[in-house]
Parts: sequence; structure tokens; C-alpha cells
Amino acid sequence: MSEPTETRRDALRRAALGAGALTLAGLGQPVAAFAQAPDDEDLRDFLVEAIGLEQVTVLAYSTAADANGIDTALKTTLEAFRGQEQAHADALRAALDGLGFDPPAAPDSATDTAVFDDVEGLSDEATDQLTGLLDDLEALDGAGSRQLLAFLTELEGEQLSLYVGGAPALDSEDLATTAVEIAGCQAEHLVVLGIELGDSPADSIASASQAAQTAAAADATDSDSEDTDASTSE
Repeated sequence: MSEPTETRRDALRRAALGAGALTLAGLGQPVAAFAQAPDDEDLRDFLVEAIGLEQVTVLAYSTAADANGIDTALKTTLEAFRGQEQAHADALRAALDGLGFDPPAAPDSATDTAVFDDVEGLSDEATDQLTGLLDDLEALDGAGSRQLLAFLTELEGEQLSLYVGGAPALDSEDLATTAVEIAGCQAEHLVVLGIELGDSPADSIASASQAAQTAAAADATDSDSEDTDASTSE
């Protein structure tokens, strides 16, 4: 009886590691851009949004892990992913603290949208996104495992887009490395969640890789547009 479980675990692990490798390989261009120097407020704005998104994801993993219909093996996986998301948030909070800015508080529940009110550096658009995600999580109260896993997949995709396509130029090698590692971890989570939702390991890896490539391409397009606008203004 143990053989199918071990085989499934091996497949999940291989799929996740493969997605992480593919995503990290696709991050070469953004990493090169990190060598540029932003002002501290640009970096603050990115970190504040990233921390908020990580904390919403931590709460979502906690909610899913405690939901009815989640078996023991999946609960263990979700709790492990929650711990990784919290580690990401802690690392980013430390970076923000090093810049002398305050991070947003972590929401205690899906109704705790007030934590994102009047946060220095958090744009109106980002505030609306984060509070909207909390509203979506609240609406999933009592939902089945499949709906919760789909929501976690949405959150991981949002994070991957932020780290791959929305990260500003970082003037810290340590922060650049952290951002790349986090993006790779989000891709791994996407693969495992995809498999839990019924995708094959190959399809799940392809989806995670495509998400990373799409975000990177969108960032490159935005950068080219900004360069064109700057040249025109000169």
C-alpha cells in the first residue's frame, strides 16, 4: 500500500524542483537589472506590497490546511508551504526594516482588511488588490478543498508575477538573490498545487514556467516603453 504514496511523493518533489529550476533560469534578465540603483522609496514600495501579499498567502494556507476535506498528507504540505511563505515575509520585513520603513501588519483573519489602510508606500491599487484577496478568502469560508487549492494557485501566480515582472531594480546583491529564490519557491508551490488539482507533473511544470516567462516578458515590455518615453522626452 505504501508504494503508490512514495511514487506520488517522488513525482511531486521532482516536478516542484524542475519548476524551480526552469523559473530560476528564466530570471537571468531581471537579476541583471537588479544591479541598477533605485531610491529607497521605490524599493520600499515593492517590499511593502510583497510583504502584504506574502502575509495574505500565509493566512490562506492556514485556512486551507484547517479546512474540512483536507487529508493528512495534503495538510502537511500546506503547512510546510505556509512556513515557507512566512519565511519570505520575515526576510522581506527585515530588508524593509533595514531601510528604516515600517511593514504592514499581518492580517489575523480574512476580515482584517484594516491592516492595509494608510500603509506608507502601499499604493491605492495594491491596497485594493490585497483587501480584495482577503474578501475572496472570506467568501471561501466553508468551501471545499478544490476551491481553496484554486485560490492558493491564484495567490502563488500573483506572487510570481510580482517577483518576476514587478520587482524594481535592487541595489543589494542579497536582496536580489532573495527575490530570485522566492520566485523559484513560488513556482515550486504552483507545480504541487497544480498536481493536487489534477494536472500531470509535466503540465504543471509547463504552466509554472509559462507564468514566469509571461511575467518576465511583460516586465521587459514595460522597460522598453519607459526607455522609449525617456528618449522621446530628451
